[in-house]
Amino acid sequence: MTPRVRLSAVIAVAALACHGRAAPPSATASLGGDVARVGDLTIPASLVAEVARAKGVTPRAGLELLVQDALAAQGALAEGLDGTPALAWASAAALARRVPRHLLDDARALGPATDDELSTVTVVHAVVLRSPSLSEPRGLATADAIERAVKGANSAADFEARAKAVPHPSARVTVERIENVGPDGRTPDGMQLDPIFVAEAFALRSPSDTSPIIETRFGWHVIRMVDRASPTVASLDERRRDLQEAVVQMRGRARLGAVLRTLKERIPIEIAPGAEALTAAVMTRRM
Repeated sequence: MTPRVRLSAVIAVAALACHGRAAPPSATASLGGDVARVGDLTIPASLVAEVARAKGVTPRAGLELLVQDALAAQGALAEGLDGTPALAWASAAALARRVPRHLLDDARALGPATDDELSTVTVVHAVVLRSPSLSEPRGLATADAIERAVKGANSAADFEARAKAVPHPSARVTVERIENVGPDGRTPDGMQLDPIFVAEAFALRSPSDTSPIIETRFGWHVIRMVDRASPTVASLDERRRDLQEAVVQMRGRARLGAVLRTLKERIPIEIAPGAEALTAAVMTRRM
């Protein structure tokens, strides 16, 4: 049997199986449990089901979509298109998007929220605020100076004083205390805090623990734990019911932040001095 005929047979067997007609044992055995193989790519039943659900189509239609994608991918490889920057970044982005989902699955597998995860925390933080006039290198440099200055602070008040004393002529810096933050990012006065900030605040285990530089859409933060208040026994069941998903999300974000910090230490990152100006010029030409 030629490779083309063999592939057609595999796809036909898989399509029949999707409609409830059993595939011959030899075919399923040769695929190792997958429902189809296209060249070097295998298509697992779980992926067919995921695509079918996402697209709102039958399993057979979902399989056909995946076969088309696999054929196109094989063609792209044969043409050397995987070497183009656009395709390389599309592949990198697809892999990157899988990491938070994987970490979130791990976080959910840890089970119900613990009493500690259902607590509220009070923190003090210094943030170098983003602005159009502040470049990322300057923002990071100011945050780094604050991080070094607050090391060894003997109290929250000392942290605040040291952070405020750091010169920041080209940046806006805010130093503030935020009280009684829950795992969902809500405070008693109705504030809704950034989810990354909340995850990193809860990752601090005890008073006086201080975070590394944490980046959010607002800027670059250094956070110090001031207090962690356990929930009352009477409120535990209600908080576990209402905040379980928030805790799962928080676990995933905290783990992702730790993974990214580790990778930044291992993998060199070089940004050209004129990167922002060049990007702005390219964007202007395309508008």
